[in-house]
Parts: sequence; C-alpha cells; structure tokens
Amino acid sequence: MDIATLSLRTQADLIASGALSSEALVRHYLDMISKHNGEVNAIVQVARVEDLIAQAQAADEKVRSGAPLGRLHGVPMTVKDMCKVAGFPCTMGTEGLAGFVAEEDATIVARVKAQGAIILGITNVPELLMAFETDNLVYGRTNHPLDSQLSPGGSSGGEAAAIASGCSPAGLGSDSMGSVRVPASMVGIAGLKVTQGRLPQTGRVPMEGASLHVRSASYGPMGRYIDDVALLLEIIAGPDGIDPNTMPVPVQDYQRCDISTLDVAWYENNGWCEVQPEIAQALRRAVDTLAPFVGSVTNDAPACLNKVKSLALEMIAFGADGGQSWYQGAKLMGSKALSPLFEAFLESASSCQLTVTELRGRLREWDQYNFAMQAFSQRYPITLCPVSATTAQAHGHSVGQIDNYTFTMAYSLSGQPVATVCIGKDNNGLPIGVQVVGQLWCEHQVLAVASVLERAFSQSDAAN
Repeated sequence: MDIATLSLRTQADLIASGALSSEALVRHYLDMISKHNGEVNAIVQVARVEDLIAQAQAADEKVRSGAPLGRLHGVPMTVKDMCKVAGFPCTMGTEGLAGFVAEEDATIVARVKAQGAIILGITNVPELLMAFETDNLVYGRTNHPLDSQLSPGGSSGGEAAAIASGCSPAGLGSDSMGSVRVPASMVGIAGLKVTQGRLPQTGRVPMEGASLHVRSASYGPMGRYIDDVALLLEIIAGPDGIDPNTMPVPVQDYQRCDISTLDVAWYENNGWCEVQPEIAQALRRAVDTLAPFVGSVTNDAPACLNKVKSLALEMIAFGADGGQSWYQGAKLMGSKALSPLFEAFLESASSCQLTVTELRGRLREWDQYNFAMQAFSQRYPITLCPVSATTAQAHGHSVGQIDNYTFTMAYSLSGQPVATVCIGKDNNGLPIGVQVVGQLWCEHQVLAVASVLERAFSQSDAAN
C-alpha cells in the first residue's frame, strides 16, 4: 500500500484491523522526515525516535490484546508551535521562549492523544504568529515543498509544509487572520477555520484569552484531505470547562449532509486587490463543477467587504495600540532580538494608535459588520471565494502585500467556518485553493461542499 495516500481514518482502520502496524506507520513518517525535513524545515522539534517507536509498539500490542481502541489509535501527527504538548518546547518562534517546555497538554492535544494519536513533533511559525509566511530567529525559515525559494505561507506554514512534504499525515494549526487557510492553499492541502467558539483555546501560548484576539483566533485542523480535518474536528470540538468562550454546539456529520438545496454565492473581486488570472479561472471552474450539486450559484458578494482591511488590521492584527502590546509582550517573554518579519509587522502597526473613543467606535463597526455578514449567509448558506490574490510567493514578499490576504480576513472578523481545498494549479504548477464559507456552526455544510470539490478536482488531476 502507498502510505502517503492514506487518510487518517483509513490509517486508523488499517491499524485496528491488523493490516498495518503503528510501528510501520511511524517509521514511514520518520523516514520521510529524514529525507525531506532538512530542506523544508517544517518540523522544528521531532520526538525522540526511541519514544515514538515505543509508543507505536505499545499501540500494536493493544490491538493484539483486543482492547478498545480510539479513533486515531496508533496514528502519528504534528502540532503547531503555539499549542502546548507536554515535554516539548513551545516557543511561538520568539527567542525569549526558546527554553520554555510545556508541562501539560493543551485541551485539543489531550483529546487527540486520548483517541490514540502519537505526536511526531512540533511545526514552525513566524515570530508570535504575526506574518503570512514562516521565519523566525529560533528555528529559521520554512520553505515551500515544491520550491525552496518560495514560502508556504503563515502562520501555520510549518504545519502545512510538513503535511504537503509527506512528513506528517495531519496536524493542529491555528487561524486568526488566515493562518490555516493561506498555508493550506499555498501547498495544496485541506484546512479548516472553525466557527469562533467551537474549540477550547486552553493551552495556547502565551495565554488563552489573547485580548481582542479572542474574537478571531482559534485552533484549526489541517490534513491531506477534507475527511482528515472533519475527523479531527469531531475529536477536538466542544467545551472543556475551562475556556468560557467555547459553546456546546454538536458537530454534525458532513457525510450525511444534503447540499442539494443550498444557495451558493461566489466572487473573485473583494474590492481590495486583483487576483492572479489562474486563480480567477480556477474559481469559475469550481463554481461550474459545484452547480449541479447545489440549489443555485450566484455571482454576489457581501457589501460590507469594504470594511475588511481597516477592521481586521486595526482590531485583530495591530491591537489598536500601535503594536505596543505585541512589542511589550515579546519583551516580557524575554526576547531581546526580534526577527525581521516581526520588526516589519511592528513598523506597520505603529501607524494604528486609537483613542478609547475610537476603539469603542471600531468595536461598534465590527458588530455592524457581523450583522451584515450573517444576513448575507442567511441568503447564501455557502460562499466560494479566493484564499489569497496569488499562489505561493518568494520569501519576504508578504510584508508589502497585505491586501492579498483580505479574502481570509473577511471571515476572521465574522467568525464563520471556512474550509480550504485545492482546486487546481497555476501555470507554474503551484496549488490554488478556494475558501468554502458557511453559516455559523455549520461546518458540516462547509465540509460537504468542499468534499465535492475535492473529489472532482482530484479525479481531474488523476485523469491528467
């Protein structure tokens, strides 16, 4: 069998049946890490080989004993370097946390472990997660698996590159401004930004609440396939009794979701930037592909998109205080030197100094924006649009191209669930992703639509 093509669910089923051993699976990924991680620099902390093999052997023995098995029994995976995994460093890519080692698991890590998952290692991020590419002074830069001169995006760029290079089958990332969706699109894998409040943030570094970020930041599953992120979502979702912002809304089965009556909107122009022609063409092909499966498709976009850039940058990224909370946070963590990417971010943030009265006004605008977005989603339960204006770009390119990422910012503000799935490649063979946006708490509809596109375009690739 070709292990590289197996979904998480298939891997777990094969292990449970005895057709594949966890040890063989773990050794496969260790071999891939040995072959490819040196070039992509995606997994920056790999677990001790002897510990991984011991865990895998214990998982195989449990299968032989006939004991009850978890849904991820014996399956390896990775975790983004901002989510606590007991015994691993958790640095967020900043120098001051280079010596910090987590003593306990984040809630979502504890949940995948409880289902039998084996943590291979920790994946790279930009410093304090504040960039749409991945580079820092602790571990260096992460490269695109197809071209080392290109970036896989950020801030979950290490996680995306690990999966796309075959070093990990899936993992746990996070998304505040597009940090799951942009890298997933750049490397051609699946990613999911969940409804805000779906996943407990317990175990984030440096703190769970994160001030204004509590309205937009969340963990998010990433994998080779839509079914991978769906399975992970089912396992990690729900309150933990600690994070007060997590809601007890059940996750519905996307495989039983009827999308035949859903009205779908799509747009390629958000008023902030022109998209690469191949992206526009791929989006239209995706719309045409989806049309027979849904109620209707309409070229339409929310009128409030003209508010995206100012609200997202001022309220989510810059923190409304000229970046001072970010700068002081880095210093409090003990970071004496800051990475060029983070320095560039702070320079951009310095222009945003809001008074308390202005901040109250922006919060009111943000609420009005969300009312408008929810009204649009009632009219169109699903929206298709680009992830970014371009495919993968050269390292350092994202700093001066912030408008390219306003497509993802739009739904960071609204808190809606968004899946990213690959719908083709550009003229240079670089992946093109699409955002499949849904109504609040309707991940099942988002995943069902994304899976239709995934099947269609993967079959198209196979035919070619």
